[in-house]
Amino acid sequence: MPVWLQLIAALSAAAASGVMGAALVPFLRRLRFCEPEKPAAQKKDAAAGEKLLPTMCGLLLAFGILTGMVLGVTLFREFSGTDTTGQSFRTQSLVLICVLAHGLLMTAAGFITDLLTVRHRLRYRIRPILLMGVVLAVTAGTLYPLFREHPERLLLSIPVVLCWQCVRHTAQETDGIGVTLQVVQLPAVVILLLSQGQEMTALYPLTALGACMGCMVWNLPPAKCRLGCTGSYLIGSIVPTLCAALGLWKLLVLYMIVYGVDLAPLLRKHDGRRMTLLSRMEEAGMAPWKRLALLAGFALLCIVPALPL
Repeated sequence: MPVWLQLIAALSAAAASGVMGAALVPFLRRLRFCEPEKPAAQKKDAAAGEKLLPTMCGLLLAFGILTGMVLGVTLFREFSGTDTTGQSFRTQSLVLICVLAHGLLMTAAGFITDLLTVRHRLRYRIRPILLMGVVLAVTAGTLYPLFREHPERLLLSIPVVLCWQCVRHTAQETDGIGVTLQVVQLPAVVILLLSQGQEMTALYPLTALGACMGCMVWNLPPAKCRLGCTGSYLIGSIVPTLCAALGLWKLLVLYMIVYGVDLAPLLRKHDGRRMTLLSRMEEAGMAPWKRLALLAGFALLCIVPALPL
């Protein structure tokens, strides 16, 4: 796949995601689709000067990915020189359709969750068992065509995707970190796919990378919006479904180590509360850029062993 095509796919996704934020963020604020900046402030009166952040901004990611995918696939079919009638192209197309459908359905599930949260004035929180049920149904339905001849691989992929979604759901309060980690992790997925000749499939993580970069404008500290479950469910679907569909288990395990380190402090309470490592760093007064650099650097160290040398 030409480098210029890769750049166009990623940059178009970034532009679409970033530009849409200029319209979506104020629109959500006007509709009061917001939540307090800190979970501890939920009981305060919004009229008392509490800073509210629009939620559901995972829609920026979805819009960016769709825009980049439409443009990228169109250009790929015209200029990549790939035989579109060959078996390899048909296989990659099936993988792309399945993983993209999974991501969009998870986005829809997250959007419904965010809508319920706003309507119930933040008293509603999705239960883990409901999250697992949704992920189980969506994953089994969308990935089954990939594993029709090897259903045991589907049974293996489902708990992996469930675990990843639960991790992302637990760490929702660190949106900026989540988006930053995707910007660090997705290039590794792209490199692995390109090294394996999966050029068309690589368009999905490429456009997701671009969409995350465009969304960063609105999500890095000081955040102007929250991804909400809409973005958390989408982010939580990209890497595990691709890794499960293509057998990139080593990379997936290395990625889980990064999230495991962040979530390990949840096992013990701190001042009567359970917080992730990043939340504890924030409470200790560590600057946002230091937290971002620390976890991003650790993620890079974990990714290196999986990359082709």
